[in-house]
Amino acid sequence: MIRLIKNELFRIMHKKSTIIFLIIALIYILLTNIIYKKSDMLNSLNYVTDYYYYDIETAKEYLNETAPTIENALEYAEYKSFVDAYNLAINYKEESWQYKKYMEEYKNIDNNYIFATINNDFEEANKYKVILDEIKENIDNNDWHYFVNNKINELKEDKQLYTELMAENKNNEEIIYYQKEILKAEEEIKLNEYRLKEDICYGNDYINTAIAEIKNLLFGYAEYTIGKNSDYEEDFITYNKNQYILQEKEDINNRQTLRGILINFFGEYSFLILVFVIMIAGGLVSEEFNKGTIKSLLIIPKKREKILLAKYISAILFIPLVILILFIVQFLIGGIFFGYSSLNIPVIVYNLAEKQIETINVFKYFGLYFITSFPKILLLTTLAFACSVILNNTAFAIALTFCGIIASDLINSFALFYEVKILNYFVTTNWNFSEFLFGGTSTYGNSLTHSIIVCLMYLVIMIIAMFIVFKKKDVKNV
Repeated sequence: MIRLIKNELFRIMHKKSTIIFLIIALIYILLTNIIYKKSDMLNSLNYVTDYYYYDIETAKEYLNETAPTIENALEYAEYKSFVDAYNLAINYKEESWQYKKYMEEYKNIDNNYIFATINNDFEEANKYKVILDEIKENIDNNDWHYFVNNKINELKEDKQLYTELMAENKNNEEIIYYQKEILKAEEEIKLNEYRLKEDICYGNDYINTAIAEIKNLLFGYAEYTIGKNSDYEEDFITYNKNQYILQEKEDINNRQTLRGILINFFGEYSFLILVFVIMIAGGLVSEEFNKGTIKSLLIIPKKREKILLAKYISAILFIPLVILILFIVQFLIGGIFFGYSSLNIPVIVYNLAEKQIETINVFKYFGLYFITSFPKILLLTTLAFACSVILNNTAFAIALTFCGIIASDLINSFALFYEVKILNYFVTTNWNFSEFLFGGTSTYGNSLTHSIIVCLMYLVIMIIAMFIVFKKKDVKNV
């Protein structure tokens, strides 16, 4: 048996189609790394926010041709504040925090100042003028702490207001609303206090990105923790991952690294793997019949079952072999493009069962996804192999298997959106075992045990069918 398997693997590895595939795979991996590297170069450029709400020349032309009146006060103030802020901001680089503050905070206050002036509300205008002078002074003095402290004070006032409103209210829904707002204010206060404590100036690095992302996720975080709304579970998970970045100061979100590509290995290369193993499995038996070599194979002193089993085992062993080859090639090429330092940063996952962050070595993470991705590849390889045995036609075997892959998306959509319960017993709604990693659950509500049993049933049925057909095949006329 072992000798038969070795011979089959040797034949597979020396096929022209295998060599062509490996060349295509090498080119594909090279292109993938080039694309990642290009993305890395683009991301390394300082991020510039687009503050050009209007064309600056159009805004200046409007101001030259239009006199401020009470009727056009809103529009005039909008254009004028934009030009005022722009004239001050251009003294700084567009990626700087100073430019951003002029185009955001200064512009907003200036808008209010101009509007109040046009409407002859000089008391209100003077109040805004004082704030404008403070903003300009602190920007020009490079004092970003001023803006952080101001924000903290604003948030504390908001928190106090919501606390008082909650104490006065007896409506349960409104109390929950105020609890969410209080939580959001508290979390944003912590972010700003963290910035002061760690002396983190406004910028575009991964720490600032994490701070900004946490801030954007606060609504979903509050909905999940206070409102118990499971629709925002992903926001809650991402929030915790970004909190890890702030605590450990590790850039775990950077995908333009060797680590990033290995984390997404099966996302990048799963289709390539499927194409190759299905093509090989779909031709292992049918090609023997088409070429007539099956006769010489069956005259050796081995039972038909052993010959077929050796071919099937060879097809299965070829799966991890292909994955290993692609992994090694990606590892080497990725190292040339990006270096290996990123592999020191662990993969961060959120364990839904234990409600906590877990850190995993990159290679262990790859191994886990290999194990959970293997059943799907195994089932599709077996389908291609079984079709090859039953139909004696390589093209049909491969085509039917890919039709199965396409149909799986339709079946899964029906199972998910129309809740057709019988579809929970289809293999396609059960073969994605990666959903069960880290305390996760099936999208379709299936248990791990249910999915294992269903997948085994389909696997056994295909194996039995192909052995029965192969045993009864007449090779006299081949």
